[in-house]
Amino acid sequence: MQIASLISAMNNWAKPVSRIILDAVFPAKCLVCSRLFKPPVAPGSVQPTRTASKIIDAFTEFYQLLSASCCPDCLKDFVAISSPICECCGMMFKGREDDNHLCGECLMQPKKFRMARAALAYDPQLMAVIHRFKYAGKSQLARPLGWLILGVYLRHWQNEKVDLILPIPLHPKKMRRRGFNQSYLLIDSWKSISKPMADELSLIPVKTDVLVRTKATLPQAGLGRQQRLHNIKGAFKVRIPEKVHGKKVLLVDDVYTTGATVNECARMLLKAGAQVVDVLTVARAV
Repeated sequence: MQIASLISAMNNWAKPVSRIILDAVFPAKCLVCSRLFKPPVAPGSVQPTRTASKIIDAFTEFYQLLSASCCPDCLKDFVAISSPICECCGMMFKGREDDNHLCGECLMQPKKFRMARAALAYDPQLMAVIHRFKYAGKSQLARPLGWLILGVYLRHWQNEKVDLILPIPLHPKKMRRRGFNQSYLLIDSWKSISKPMADELSLIPVKTDVLVRTKATLPQAGLGRQQRLHNIKGAFKVRIPEKVHGKKVLLVDDVYTTGATVNECARMLLKAGAQVVDVLTVARAV
């Protein structure tokens, strides 16, 4: 017992010392502005908790988790998507006094999906984080970003039945080059939440073999609206139609810009017999 107590005491003493040494040798660098900063002692220590209305304060967990990777100045600049928004595409209106309603684009060109919802505005701060997540191999960012969209999911779909969750697929060539599908990692991070909620969410199938990308398209970033539409046309295929027939499908992606990608996916899913298609993303261009 004395030896065990001694080992425990040494471990308790060693942890803060090793943290000081690591901070000195490998100081944290902000993912957004690249400045050195001192992270909190225990980032991400708060677990999400459910309220009676089944909504978690996901933004609290997002900031806690991301505080190990972003400095306080950059963290405070993230902008949450809030009403009034377009009832269909989720675009946040500049005027803040109105109710939710359809935007002009959705009135003139109705979308194939029913509704799209996002967590944050796609500004330079969030763009830097997502680019490091996707292109710099910072897969640990899947957890804070995934918990963020979990809060959006519980807020907008808490009274909805979702039969199937489909991450937007990558072309096999891009998958091999990148090594992971960022949209899938966002959903996979939901396994790390508190057990009762994780068990409930695990009942909703997450499939990566149902919707596939058959065309190696150009990157959508930097393309105009018409170029995006042409680029993505015919890029997706529903490989197993019977798994979506009559189902309420939720598409998950990292960024919604013009909506060309998710709209094309929704078109193919509805063609295969899906009852309804919704969209959930981390970021929304404003």
